[in-house]
Amino acid sequence: MAAILANIEGLSLVGSVYRPYTHFSKCDELQPACGTCSSRGEPCSYPPPRVPLKKPSRSRADTEKDHGYPLPDPFGPSDGGPLLGCIQPLSINATAPVIISNQSQQHRHGDLEMTDLMLLQFYHLHTASQMTLHQRRSNIWQRIIPELGSKNRYLMHLLLALGGMHMIKQKADASGAVVEDSDTVDLAIVMEHHQRGLEGFREEVSRISPSNAEPVFTGSLLLVAFAFAFLRVQDLNPLTRAAEEMSNPMANPSSTNDILRLNWLYLIRGVTSVIGDQWHVLKNGRLRQILRLPPSDESWENSSCDTPSRLSRCSPRLLKFAEGAHQAVAYIRASLNALQPALDDLSSCSGTPTSQPSPSTTLDPAVDAHFETIRILDSVYSRILSVLRFAATETPTDKEIQLDFEEASILSWPGLLPSDFLASLERSDRNYLYGHSLVILAHLYLVNTLVDTWYMRGTFEPEILRVNALIDSLNDSQLSTFMLWPNEVIRLPLTCIY
Repeated sequence: MAAILANIEGLSLVGSVYRPYTHFSKCDELQPACGTCSSRGEPCSYPPPRVPLKKPSRSRADTEKDHGYPLPDPFGPSDGGPLLGCIQPLSINATAPVIISNQSQQHRHGDLEMTDLMLLQFYHLHTASQMTLHQRRSNIWQRIIPELGSKNRYLMHLLLALGGMHMIKQKADASGAVVEDSDTVDLAIVMEHHQRGLEGFREEVSRISPSNAEPVFTGSLLLVAFAFAFLRVQDLNPLTRAAEEMSNPMANPSSTNDILRLNWLYLIRGVTSVIGDQWHVLKNGRLRQILRLPPSDESWENSSCDTPSRLSRCSPRLLKFAEGAHQAVAYIRASLNALQPALDDLSSCSGTPTSQPSPSTTLDPAVDAHFETIRILDSVYSRILSVLRFAATETPTDKEIQLDFEEASILSWPGLLPSDFLASLERSDRNYLYGHSLVILAHLYLVNTLVDTWYMRGTFEPEILRVNALIDSLNDSQLSTFMLWPNEVIRLPLTCIY
């Protein structure tokens, strides 16, 4: 707005300079004496010299507008259809003008943007090398993704946002709270980069094609990692905790631990789905190492060998998980099966048979979705157990296991969940399946607590506690019993102390 007013004022000044001198149209303005005026015996007057107008200083936001990159409304609605509706900014409790002005006021046209240089340096020195343990995939984060970012403005914003989130989370993990000091970029600046990058990403998704499939997939990778890390920072930042209270006026203001957060889940499902049509391009591109598919579920069955496994050398958390994983899934499945007679009684009113149907023949799509989700949970747990039972090698146990977890793609479960299952988590009527939905979700979250990367570390333990608080509020002793084992697992350390 200030720049627009300055330009209007400048146009008025231009008019005031030139209009008063229109009566000199017959004067040839030659010096030291004008021939026309001398012949008429009139004194010769000359207009003052024209002074070039000083242009008002411009912020980076104005510069980006001139280059065709619109400044996004970080809290505005999506206009890109159902798919893009899933891809929304992650925001903190600050109004859009505050976030934008904090960044813009620090820059002047032509100056070095020192905070951005700090973020870029941190990404290169720390973030890129800690995104994966695989060397060939690490090369993608260290070389290929920065190269793509240098050619795509929105990718550079997302890269800087990820580096900034890593910087803030690293400080927070060390101190137990989000801190602001000279060595850490302000959270509002990081969020601005995220929102600018997300706006550009959504524009590219709307016209995805073989020509931009690689940058779009890169954007999805950066967004997913950011979403994971933001959950933890959101817990530690008092502004974001206040935002949760404001977003849920029915919640108890004294506690936000019982607010179920699923935005990150929808974001991940949205950005990972955009590459489906471009698979034939991506599988042969520079990012193909990240797209390597894991072996089929059948290959993980009966994969244990007779040689001594590394299970006895696992961390306490992994060992506790291995002891109770199969039994936990069996208990949940049995509890769902026990709900079938009640469903049969309801269906008998419409003339349907009352014999207990199999999960595949139930009439309620939500019930089918829950059995399918349990199948997904069982599959992911089986992959984890197979990894833990691999034969022991000379490689340090913790790193070796984390490498194999990555190969087994145990974090791929969000994209596999049925939509009806997610819908049951957000139903306002809290029907008979709601409690089981929460239990299954907590057991899926437990998978994420086994992955020891900077963006996952300490992130989903608080989410499990949130789910546990919701289950306790239902006053169902059986559902509360199902949560005993997950709570025991997350209390134990993930890494071994040798």
